[in-house]
Amino acid sequence: MKKIRVGTRSSELALTQTLIVVNEIKKYKPDIEFEIVKISTKGDSVLNVPLSEIGGKGLFVKEIEDALINNEIDMAVHSMKDMPYEVPNDLKLLSVYRREDPRDVFISRSEKFIDLKNNARIGTSSLRRSVQLKNLRPDIEIVPIRGNIATRIKKMHELNLDGIVLAASGIKRLGLEDMIKDYFPVELIVPAPCQGILAVEIRRDFEGEFFEIYPMLLDAKTFFESSAERKIMKKFGGNCKIPLGIYSEYKRNGNDDLITVRVSYYKDGKLIKGRETGLMRDIDKIGDRLVEKIGGI
Repeated sequence: MKKIRVGTRSSELALTQTLIVVNEIKKYKPDIEFEIVKISTKGDSVLNVPLSEIGGKGLFVKEIEDALINNEIDMAVHSMKDMPYEVPNDLKLLSVYRREDPRDVFISRSEKFIDLKNNARIGTSSLRRSVQLKNLRPDIEIVPIRGNIATRIKKMHELNLDGIVLAASGIKRLGLEDMIKDYFPVELIVPAPCQGILAVEIRRDFEGEFFEIYPMLLDAKTFFESSAERKIMKKFGGNCKIPLGIYSEYKRNGNDDLITVRVSYYKDGKLIKGRETGLMRDIDKIGDRLVEKIGGI
């Protein structure tokens, strides 16, 4: 394994995240050569339509997965939150590295979220964020905006918006923390499933070679949380058309692996939230209880 071709989207954030993974591998395997292969996805090219109207999860990964299957790349680095819960049979998805801050953040030209004027205009294209923001402030107007982080910040000024909501993880990885006016606690705005988690996707025929380096990339807490959130997401049929928030916190308690899961779901005009704690091995039962709390799906 002298050279690995790594597929990624071409945005600044995607490249930064790819280098995080590559540099972590290089710490332990400095002899491996890497080739970064930039790949454009449908989600990157169609920017004038909300994600919920042009597909769902998978809009930022299909072309990259095709490159993997066609042996044009050896591995891919993704934001785990972009990944559908169903992965092609020829591929394997793995969480890597430690989770970055999972919260959503508020960026504005001046004010904190609590100080916003009545009928403030807030930019986001996320249904999940929109319904939770409106639950906090029913008076605000949601303005759909899409694009990479720099584009959305630019649109905030061009459209004279009072603020925008983004993931803390991307802002922090790009070193833009000074722009953050507020962090939304996970109790107020439940993050997207696996927000802040990086993922590596490989072909199954590359599994043997990759597993020589995977232990160096594995973070146990992140692994358990990503596994829990993806399993719960599957219970709810999560995609970009469903305003679904899922966040879990893993804790080792003696010999037990404990997981606490929060869910937010918008149904019949109401925002419903649920919270359950249990053993990691019972994650399917935890998911069933959360679905029951929400009132079925």
